[in-house]
Amino acid sequence: MHMTPQELRRRLEAARRAQAGSAQRIQAHQELAEQCPAFVPNLLALSRSLQLDSREEADAQAHFAEGERALRDAVEVSGEDASALIELAHFLDVVRDSPAEAEVLFAEAARRASKLLEEAWAGWIGVLAEQEKLDAALELASRAQRMFPDSELITEAVEHAKRSAAP
Repeated sequence: MHMTPQELRRRLEAARRAQAGSAQRIQAHQELAEQCPAFVPNLLALSRSLQLDSREEADAQAHFAEGERALRDAVEVSGEDASALIELAHFLDVVRDSPAEAEVLFAEAARRASKLLEEAWAGWIGVLAEQEKLDAALELASRAQRMFPDSELITEAVEHAKRSAAP
């Protein structure tokens, strides 16, 4: 039986209410991960909780290994979402002392986040123009064009905004 989005969110928030790094918090995230292994926010929270665990050093390596598995699963099931890539890259850099592997992940995360920002700004410019908020649309368009000077999406959104502004 699958949990509803509301139930997933409720369970995640309940896990987050437990003390950071506590055995109770880790267990709550682990149980949720077993029941819904594709729930990325919980996988990311599980990994963070395992890294913050304050128990014995002997457990640290096992927790780091489990945290890394959770991060790699989050990257996989999210379709390599930028936030999951960033979390894994930080882990590899800081915990595993693997800056070369982290570099590749940070670069891919930046590429994906940049594309997402480009799409968001193009859409935002468009809806501002549709609502006749032309000054705001043109101001945002100017910022977007500086950041994405070769973007066809931004160019199309700007042209639409300018056409909307024309008398």
